[in-house]
Amino acid sequence: MPPLFQRAPADSYRILRIMLVRTVTAVCGLAALAATGPTAQIHEPLYTCVDGAATLTLDIGITVCDAAPTEALNRRLDEDHLQRRPGALVTEIADGGVAQAAGLQPDDVIYRVGGINVDNKVTTNTRLNLVEENADTVVNFLRDGRPYLVRVRKP
Repeated sequence: MPPLFQRAPADSYRILRIMLVRTVTAVCGLAALAATGPTAQIHEPLYTCVDGAATLTLDIGITVCDAAPTEALNRRLDEDHLQRRPGALVTEIADGGVAQAAGLQPDDVIYRVGGINVDNKVTTNTRLNLVEENADTVVNFLRDGRPYLVRVRKP
């Protein structure tokens, strides 16, 4: 009866090792390409303020304005499967505020608070003023055109 496992010739190991090195190199090359690919292009803002001077600072530690989509968003909408929504564009985050603790960042567009759609800075402020200490409130937002959510609670 022949043995179950036979030792492969030395050349087989050498070929296998070369193939493994080439595969790892190719995978690393793809990872580097992905890091510098379309999503890592020069950052073009996807939203801007309707009126840059008309901002509103909210109690949770953010400054917002009415969001307006840019031409960059319109151009990339279908190609990159992005979303366009009305809302409030976050322009600043206060250090140590509720918004910073929740993970919101400048250029995020808040479009829903507590399950209610918001389409400008005033309705966003109204809804965020309802955030309580005892319960989490879900805030939906777009970051780089993609939807996310965070839970916020007043301290």
